[in-house]
Amino acid sequence: MVVKSNKKTQKAAKKGKKPSTSRKSSTVKTRSKKTDLLSSPKGGVKKQVDIAAFLKSFDEKLEKKEFEVAQTMLNSLIGVKKWQRLNLQSLIEYRKNDVKLSEDLMRQALREPQCKPVVNRNLAGLLVNQGRMREALPFAEKGYRAMEDLKSAQLFLNCLLDLGKAEKVLEEADNILKKHPDDKMVLVSRASAYRSVMDEKAAAEELDRLIEKFPKEPVIRRIKADLLGDKSTRNALPYYEKALQLSIDNKGTPDPAIQWNMSLHLLRARELERGWECWEQGFHPIVGTMGRNLPPRITSMPRADDGKEIDKKKWTIICAEQGIGDQILFMHSLKETIEEFGKVLYITEKRLYPIIKRSFPGMEVASHGATYDWTRNKLEKNGYIPLGSIPRRHRSTVESYKKNRKPFLVANKDLYMKYRAELKNLANGKPIIGISWKGGYWQIQRKTKELELENWEPIFGRNALYVNLQYGDISGELNYLREKGHKLVTHDKLNFKEDIDDWVAIAGACDGIISVSTALVHFAGAIGQKIAVVMPGEQGPWHLGLDDTESMAYQNVRIFRPTAKESLPELVDRVSRLIV
Repeated sequence: MVVKSNKKTQKAAKKGKKPSTSRKSSTVKTRSKKTDLLSSPKGGVKKQVDIAAFLKSFDEKLEKKEFEVAQTMLNSLIGVKKWQRLNLQSLIEYRKNDVKLSEDLMRQALREPQCKPVVNRNLAGLLVNQGRMREALPFAEKGYRAMEDLKSAQLFLNCLLDLGKAEKVLEEADNILKKHPDDKMVLVSRASAYRSVMDEKAAAEELDRLIEKFPKEPVIRRIKADLLGDKSTRNALPYYEKALQLSIDNKGTPDPAIQWNMSLHLLRARELERGWECWEQGFHPIVGTMGRNLPPRITSMPRADDGKEIDKKKWTIICAEQGIGDQILFMHSLKETIEEFGKVLYITEKRLYPIIKRSFPGMEVASHGATYDWTRNKLEKNGYIPLGSIPRRHRSTVESYKKNRKPFLVANKDLYMKYRAELKNLANGKPIIGISWKGGYWQIQRKTKELELENWEPIFGRNALYVNLQYGDISGELNYLREKGHKLVTHDKLNFKEDIDDWVAIAGACDGIISVSTALVHFAGAIGQKIAVVMPGEQGPWHLGLDDTESMAYQNVRIFRPTAKESLPELVDRVSRLIV
């Protein structure tokens, strides 16, 4: 017999939590000797099927991992469209942990002309679970636009948030909340978006309401901690701890996203051992693109630091990650790691080849292209280690940093001599001071007004030769200085983002440097240069600590924080009096 599901059946089917085929059934048949839906498709009489009941039973079999039974159920169906069969087959493969095949089946289903939007939603969910938010977004949006159901809306907002599209989240969330005014996930997404667009007041008010409404929801506490952490690690950590405990109470294990978000705060508070452990959660799929990202061809290899015994005769890949400033900071213990692992292949960008090879002659250096056939060649291997994971092996205490504060990068000697002679000639006996006023942590925090060169004007009143070490486009700032009659030595033919050896040599050729915390501080600090780090706000990058006055990683780096009533120009003036 032929059956079409009625409205009651459709409504009941839509309550299912697991991804499945469209609940609006077309003609669906099975063959059965009696009334058993699971009978062999070979022979028997045709029997009417209630599609909602079938899908409920199908999902139950998958939940119980009765895959052969679920497969028999699927095989027994006749009269279903090809996209429906592909979609149901993809669910079986997904539950069997064959994610690649499941994804392929969903993509095949989407190519079918009559495919329903539920498959877009299912594929988006699969990609989100792998942290592939950018790929998931178009499928999530298609599913949401076509279905306007809550699950599709949640997936869509999740992708938008992860990709930094907070303004779009606010726009969409308002529309979604008209239909689902009390949905926790949508409300939490809106609160998170308020924080992302720097509307602290709206975010705080929304989060306080949500904490009162959902006191046992860890995600809300985590976002509240994120908001507080923008200004104060001390205020944020209690909320992270509460969120972490709630996640354990709810699910029995700590939430990786909470651990990841609190990792830098723990490091800033000098809880280094725990901070590095939480930092490892940056690779968890739930963290998504906001975490630590390495190419799949790297992460498909075994980790070399998973507790197994290291064979120094086998090769170990250390793969660079994060920005180049962070990479230098992570290299603080690289020499010890090379001694520990023996044969090391370091994967990095070509612009860093010269300084890395010169500074660490005990390892091989190559680009990411060298890893394309790494799993297929016959070299014996231990596996790989992300660069950001080596500090937890050798730098789990402040003392382990401080006792190893000697320089570990080596500048190009010929370039250093060239620029030193040039600058001394221009200085005519005056101090040579390198400056850099924007970028790094504060650029990311969008505190753009604090990075304007006008705030640094007091420094030019001192009798010194000032040398530009700022990377990027500074044409506007140079025009401003010319109008004010200030002089700044620049090297216009160099691109400091690419000409790393020249940049480091010029930094080393100065008598000292005044800078906000950017990659410059790490490169110059690692060659032993004297640096005064100016902090535009009370809180800076984690390596500067909560109230440290000197760097724990670099021996000649001092940290200057504003006093309670001190403006940035006043702070710069105070630093320049001490340095120049």
